[in-house]
Amino acid sequence: MYIPKISIITPCYNMERFIELTIQSIIFQDYPNLEYIIVDGGSTDHSIDIINKYKSKISIIISEPDQGMYDAIDKGIKSSTGDILAWLNADDSYFPWTLKTIARIFAEHDDINWIIGIPAFFDEERYLTNIYTHAAAKPAKAIANGWFRKGIYGYLQQESMFWRRNLYFKSGGLDVNFKFAGDFELWTRFALYSDLVTVALPLAAFMKRKSGLSIGSPQKYQEELDKACIGKKKYPSVLWSIAQNSIIMHLLRLLTRKKSRLCFYSTRYKTFLIKTVKRSVSSNTLSEMRYENIFKKYLKCHKKE
Repeated sequence: MYIPKISIITPCYNMERFIELTIQSIIFQDYPNLEYIIVDGGSTDHSIDIINKYKSKISIIISEPDQGMYDAIDKGIKSSTGDILAWLNADDSYFPWTLKTIARIFAEHDDINWIIGIPAFFDEERYLTNIYTHAAAKPAKAIANGWFRKGIYGYLQQESMFWRRNLYFKSGGLDVNFKFAGDFELWTRFALYSDLVTVALPLAAFMKRKSGLSIGSPQKYQEELDKACIGKKKYPSVLWSIAQNSIIMHLLRLLTRKKSRLCFYSTRYKTFLIKTVKRSVSSNTLSEMRYENIFKKYLKCHKKE
């Protein structure tokens, strides 16, 4: 079977606490056609020392000042030569099966240009806190309109995305003038050229930490989201403009069903199959929402005691 070359870029700046396990999650997979590029923005901690421990497994190490995370990622992508591209931030992780899985999907399906796994999350100690089980619909029109954000359909998880090289350059690549929501803005342009296929497997885990760009600077992040959505249709329907309660929002997501391409592994045919199906845009199921709500109530009661 054809083994596509996969280029992974990791941007880094003063991430000595997290980057080693991120590196290990990539190189320990022993994928035979991997190009791994780390772009360090001139870290002043021990990040570069940790990176150099693995330099025999890293294709390119760039360490110099940059204009922010998206500038670093774009620099890494422009230095890459892979057929399949992605970036993994210096605190996130891939699962052990990720690279061989996405390689097989792209190798077996020439018509797939862009994929995303189901969301998974861990905390700063890398304890896995949640994996959603529902492979949600991701219609291209909704992505292009900027509807996959807080207050509407929920965010697209960047860490589990992979795409073909030509899609990145055809779309114009990252706009490095964005400092907080450059990935969100890029997806709106990807969606003009390609469907986003949801893979019914977790491919990466996102670290929830207080100092992350979107979490640590919510106002600036929101300002850039608004900038990226200028000229686009604001809401899919009037209901979304008045549904500010989080429970109502989640229910609306569950009830909103759209056609989208789904990729799943068939144990019968021993291959990944692609099918266009009508599914909810929510990554949560009703049972998962109930489960989370039970424990939220438990924690509130426990704190009171």
